[in-house]
Amino acid sequence: MNLASTIDEALYKQVKTQRGFTYSYFFSPPTAGKPVIFFSHGFPSSSYVWREQVAFFKPLGFGLVVPDLLGYGGTDRPTDPKLYIGSGLAQDVVNIFDAEGIAKVIAVGHDWGSSVVSRLINLHPNRVSACAFVTVGYGAPNPAAKAVITQPGMMTKMVGYETFAYMRFFCQPDAAEIIEKNIDSFLCLVYPEKTEIWKDNMCVEGGARAWIEGNTINPVASYMTPELLGHERSALLKGGLAAPLCWYKVLLEDAKAADDAAVPAEAHAVMQPLLFVASTRDPVCLPIFGDTNHGKHAKGVVTRREIAGDHWVLESHAAETPSLVLKVSVLLKSAHTSARPAKILGEF
Repeated sequence: MNLASTIDEALYKQVKTQRGFTYSYFFSPPTAGKPVIFFSHGFPSSSYVWREQVAFFKPLGFGLVVPDLLGYGGTDRPTDPKLYIGSGLAQDVVNIFDAEGIAKVIAVGHDWGSSVVSRLINLHPNRVSACAFVTVGYGAPNPAAKAVITQPGMMTKMVGYETFAYMRFFCQPDAAEIIEKNIDSFLCLVYPEKTEIWKDNMCVEGGARAWIEGNTINPVASYMTPELLGHERSALLKGGLAAPLCWYKVLLEDAKAADDAAVPAEAHAVMQPLLFVASTRDPVCLPIFGDTNHGKHAKGVVTRREIAGDHWVLESHAAETPSLVLKVSVLLKSAHTSARPAKILGEF
């Protein structure tokens, strides 16, 4: 099952990028005068996670580009982490835009998808008219990113606990095999009924490995219906976890550090109108991370909205997030036509 199974299978297409990868993506062209929205998913999702947004925006005439990003769904699944560097992923997406004759997009990212939107802004700013970041904010190029994995205790000094401890397990050679063997335990950990599960297990050294190796089972969040959980399980087992985990493993690669270092400092600024949808009950991707980056790098109109939800607000608050994203088109218009955009934004 993918996004097409609930909307229109005929609207999924494929393109081979200049790096030689075949991407699968949902595409619906815009009606006259409407912008195109690019939706960028994260781990362990696929284009399917944006199905509610597609169902909302398509009847309104917005153009939509919703790919399975590298390693997921119907897109190629290389297992060399070096292939997941930011410049390469951004170029792949630009190749999709080119294939459809799209000059500019409103770029919307969630989780790791926010990193793709960020590199689009850095390396192809003329292709992004406005941007929205859901749960995970804009991230500037960071050649020292591997410190999050290689320096235990760093995050504890910053926020009081080890927010990204689980990444060290995800980067281990046997992580994919362990997760696939205990897929239901993995899903219980990723989509728990109580967010404390993340803080007590994913944010504790060795906690994620112990949970999944022990095949721990707990109630999942109510928004993860049996049908949705079944989709996640079958999609992950069909393609395996080796490729999706490369999004974490690339953090340890020298190629990633060099790729980030090559981005000029002046390109770190976000000049486009920016919307940040902060999830106040996410114990890992804390809103302060996005707020800090936006305060440092966002130079255009910035709007911040909060949702009292966990990391998966695209599922738990499916009726709320499309209307928030719709604000991006208002942001774009106000940034170009109003001398006092903050006043207009305050009327949202």
